[in-house]
Amino acid sequence: MNLMERINEEVSIYELFDRADPPVKYLTDVKPCQISCPFHGQDTHPSARVYPDTNSFRCFYCSKSWGAVTFWAESNKWFKDDDKLDIGRALDDLATRYDITVNTFDWQKKFYALKKQDEERNIVPISERRDLMTYYSWEITKCISALGAEPILELWVDFDKTSLEKESWNEDLKTWYESAKIRVNGT
Repeated sequence: MNLMERINEEVSIYELFDRADPPVKYLTDVKPCQISCPFHGQDTHPSARVYPDTNSFRCFYCSKSWGAVTFWAESNKWFKDDDKLDIGRALDDLATRYDITVNTFDWQKKFYALKKQDEERNIVPISERRDLMTYYSWEITKCISALGAEPILELWVDFDKTSLEKESWNEDLKTWYESAKIRVNGT
């Protein structure tokens, strides 16, 4: 399943209606419902119908249809230079906002399973520790391109201090990852 499919499956268009600025007004609490199209101006009669089974809506006045991602891009006025919707930006924003990834493997769940195994003194194989270390470093690498060279080097110097051989490997790795996320996000 790709990112667009995951977002359309996991993020309700009704929730995005509520988050839009200004929020989309429902004319009834019954869902599915008719709404005034948020994009072509004021309706004297609601012109759009919401389809919860496809997580989309269609306006019968302007003949346009939107899914969760396309609605989010247009409601935020995210367009490319050629006046096409910037779907990539909407995907990135929604994936970040709702913590959605396309990983088919739940690394965080795996991390905690290995941590529990380690705490119970069952030795976790180095290869599995290495897989987790690779995953966490890759997640940070995807976010750091906007940082300058010095902060990036500091992150990797700290990363190199994380030893998979130590008894505290799991805590060291998790601590590095959490501090790296804070540095990368500037919070």
